[in-house]
Amino acid sequence: MLLTLVVRKTLTLIMTKLKIGIIDLVSKGPTHTLWAKIMYANLASIMPQVVATWCEEMGHEVKMICYTGQEDLEKELPKDVDIIFISSFTQAALLSYALSNFFQSKGAVTVLGGPHARCYPDDAIKYFDFVLGFTNKSTVNEVLNNCSRQKPGRFLSSGKQPSHLPGVKERWKFIEPTLKKAPFLKMVPMIGSVGCPYTCSFCIDSTVPYQPLDLN
Repeated sequence: MLLTLVVRKTLTLIMTKLKIGIIDLVSKGPTHTLWAKIMYANLASIMPQVVATWCEEMGHEVKMICYTGQEDLEKELPKDVDIIFISSFTQAALLSYALSNFFQSKGAVTVLGGPHARCYPDDAIKYFDFVLGFTNKSTVNEVLNNCSRQKPGRFLSSGKQPSHLPGVKERWKFIEPTLKKAPFLKMVPMIGSVGCPYTCSFCIDSTVPYQPLDLN
């Protein structure tokens, strides 16, 4: 009987359709410089789009925004989400922490990824439920299957970077809205490898094994 209840509960968790928000923080705050207006939409990160694609493949409802500093962020934020993923460089860390506090106050689970999460996980777990280092689809699935508040926050990292990422065709629905924000120069970032073939002592990626990605 107990085993049956556990199985039923597990299946319910697996089948629950979550409302997921994803925020790519290109800017640390409002900006109206010419450089930001022309270029920031072209500096969108690939991994937030990848995570959005993976979440949809798992059957969840996803809304993604890329914050370039030109938008009214309060109006752009995803509403009524169960869980929010935020990707941030360290320069936008304080904004990401504030957003985590805002969404947690609404009852959402918060997840941080991106360079700041990799570089400063011990600090980030004070403000997020989950902080992600190397992230693959199974890492995201683990977070979604345990979509609950964590005290203290948990740092999760895969053993290595993904060997395959969804291509432009698979990510296009998340690329296109951001690309429309660029006034005339429109670029789609591409990635052919992860890790680094060099050993520069000052770089966090120098210790990550170089790994070419499948070009097909």
